[in-house]
Amino acid sequence: MELLSTTETATLIDPAGKPAEQLIEHRTDPLTRQVASINLALGEKARVFLGVADLPLLEELQEKSRATCPFCSAAEKGTRFEPSFAPEGQLRFGGALAMPNLFSKCARDSVVILDVGNHVLFPSRIGAPALANGIRAAVELVRRSRAADPGAVHHLAGMNFLPPGGSSVPHPHFQVHVRGLPYSGVARLLDASAAWKARTGRDYWTELVETERAAGLRWLGSDGPVEWLAAFAPAHQREVWGLVPGVGSLVELDDAGVEGLAAGLARVLSYYEEVGAHPFTLAFLSSPAPGRGGEYALQVRACSRPPLKPLYVNYETWFGPMFGGDEVHTEAPEAYAARLRARW
Repeated sequence: MELLSTTETATLIDPAGKPAEQLIEHRTDPLTRQVASINLALGEKARVFLGVADLPLLEELQEKSRATCPFCSAAEKGTRFEPSFAPEGQLRFGGALAMPNLFSKCARDSVVILDVGNHVLFPSRIGAPALANGIRAAVELVRRSRAADPGAVHHLAGMNFLPPGGSSVPHPHFQVHVRGLPYSGVARLLDASAAWKARTGRDYWTELVETERAAGLRWLGSDGPVEWLAAFAPAHQREVWGLVPGVGSLVELDDAGVEGLAAGLARVLSYYEEVGAHPFTLAFLSSPAPGRGGEYALQVRACSRPPLKPLYVNYETWFGPMFGGDEVHTEAPEAYAARLRARW
């Protein structure tokens, strides 16, 4: 497996009249061919442009939003599944509660509140046990949806945290979507993985883990069956992947996989908080068909988002990543991987 990159040099005369150069590295993902550009000089611009998290504002929002939070009172006032799907009305896994989304985006759109009794807006306060219970609820929702409608096999689970991360309700929660139509990003990954296996005779994701372990620059560590690494050509800021080689779908995930995903995510999300990027976004990318673990790996991808401020800026929503498909980065994956690796 080749991890290819090229470099370019931008030259200019700075405002003081002095010649200046900036080195830009362009990396190409070996599976998808997506390009990520890295310019460390952009780091200073990002610090000025994005600023830092307003921690007093975050504490204030945490306390003020608690009083009217619909998820804190979801057990008594929340939506209910129809009896044919869930006779109990809502699904409970420890402190986690799953219920229908009041505003659906697909045939089966559910919200999984990670811990009804834990209204927190700091990633480090979510905790691995709550994440594990949320994942268990997501797995059960996908399994029940498939049983209720054999045509509804395509699914996507994810989490938006704080407004810059795409969340409209502050209380930590997953969303789980199940429908009859493929998710295009997942479908492209599945097709590319199958093509790699047909071309090379090897599972791309197992080969990727072997390559990154040997290089040691972006591989972070393992949690049971889950392998963690910083993406070589990240599509988003501080992007980290948790891979479950040999398991292709959420419906096949066992408890060791659940615990491994939760433990690693707790480390990654706490790291985001530590560097001042409290908002984050993550998604579980899962095969709709069980039994594809020999060519595709169930995975979670997480990234940091802009800091929360009274007037925050969604830096990542500029035209490059939205329409051109490629992101520009202010920090190399090797740099944040070196700091993250100590958590394993």
